[in-house]
Amino acid sequence: MNDRLQPAGGSWYHFRMTEQTRVAVIGAGITGLCAAHELVKRFGAGSVMVIDAADRPGGYAHTERAEGFLCDSGPNGYLPREPRLTQWVEELGLGDERVRANEAAAHRFILKDGRLVEIVGPPRFFVSPLLSVGGRARLLAEPLIRAKRNGEPESIWDFAARRIGPEAADTLVSAMVLGVFGGDAHRLSLEHCFPRMAAMEREHGGLFRAMLAMRGGAGGPMGSGGVLTTFRGGIGALAERAAERLGHSLRLGNKATAVERSGSAWRVCLQDGNEIESEFVVVATPAHVTAELMAGLDAELSRACATIAHAPIAVVCTAYRREDVSHDMNGFGFLAPPNQAQRLLGCIWTSSVFPQSAPEGWVFLRSMIGGDIHPEDAALPDAALLGHVAREVHPLLGITRTPEFVRIYRHRHGIPQYRLDHGDVLRALEAAEARHPGLAIAGNAYRGVSLNDCVASAHRAVQMIAPA
Repeated sequence: MNDRLQPAGGSWYHFRMTEQTRVAVIGAGITGLCAAHELVKRFGAGSVMVIDAADRPGGYAHTERAEGFLCDSGPNGYLPREPRLTQWVEELGLGDERVRANEAAAHRFILKDGRLVEIVGPPRFFVSPLLSVGGRARLLAEPLIRAKRNGEPESIWDFAARRIGPEAADTLVSAMVLGVFGGDAHRLSLEHCFPRMAAMEREHGGLFRAMLAMRGGAGGPMGSGGVLTTFRGGIGALAERAAERLGHSLRLGNKATAVERSGSAWRVCLQDGNEIESEFVVVATPAHVTAELMAGLDAELSRACATIAHAPIAVVCTAYRREDVSHDMNGFGFLAPPNQAQRLLGCIWTSSVFPQSAPEGWVFLRSMIGGDIHPEDAALPDAALLGHVAREVHPLLGITRTPEFVRIYRHRHGIPQYRLDHGDVLRALEAAEARHPGLAIAGNAYRGVSLNDCVASAHRAVQMIAPA
């Protein structure tokens, strides 16, 4: 550590403090915390420093605990299909804290013509009102559709309309895209949002044929299955425990302003005027922040990161006494496809999915508003957001009173949107990493938005700078 001082007018003034570390990790979201955990295992305690501008770890993966409610401001769980996430949870001592979703979570609904319709499989699907008779027949004709072979980028909607028909694309697939990305299926890349689905057509010629070929194995077009899982204290417990394990290696409340090359070392400039020198640096910040950090180092990388759009999201948590809700609440929640002309993206019935998230005798909901369909709605005042919930959720669930508990979380840069040019972004990122050995770019803006994807991104970064 160098503490350089310069005299002025007979007094001593602090000039700049430079700290040395083996690896600097910028960003204390799930990706940065996981990367730091793995790097400590490889290089030893005291060899890693994690910097974040926020005053708490975890990024959007945060849980506020208030009046007996567990309010997840972002993701509400993960599917235990990534072994490295499962291993991390165990190493943090959270294995016994895991909570699996209630059986009610198996019942999921879509809003159709003013009522909730359950998503069901065969044979019940053949009489489901989710699709018209013609729409169901078109979906069943999927095995007859030729595979696309020209390799041109294709949107999720175009792929779905081509393989299972426009009606299913509008109702089923567009709803799924809202649930995962808060995005518009017409604008998002199939290859980068749902690579497994693209691979099923590429390798088997179609979705039905692929599922028949994989019969007996796990998974489907969306990937391998699993039961939604959280922790007794909410999903935020993951970041909290990871931060606790890092101890003094985690520096919160101090923003990184630039990443520079200093001879054979990296220099991370901080908002307070100090700096960190390191052998390696992992940048695990949101894409727009990464663009700012890289501006002086690599203009091409900065421009590529700046092109990644994000869907703004408002998460509205509301709670009601059980006697004020007539619906049986036996389900996960519902999605509202764009063709239903609603402002709401969907609503999760949190107290049904994870009963420990609310006191007994209460119905606890999480409604999502905004997204890439109505981005302006995420910035609405509290009263306007609650008005949307009252108009679009209350009648569906038979809620007769205003909520007695409310928490609202706004994410201006919410969920990354992988548009049709996302392949160009990834190529620019990988080229920049090749130009700058010792630099790794990570996070949910590149190769997947789930917690599983964040962990995979963290391991990719670690492997780049410290191959096993």
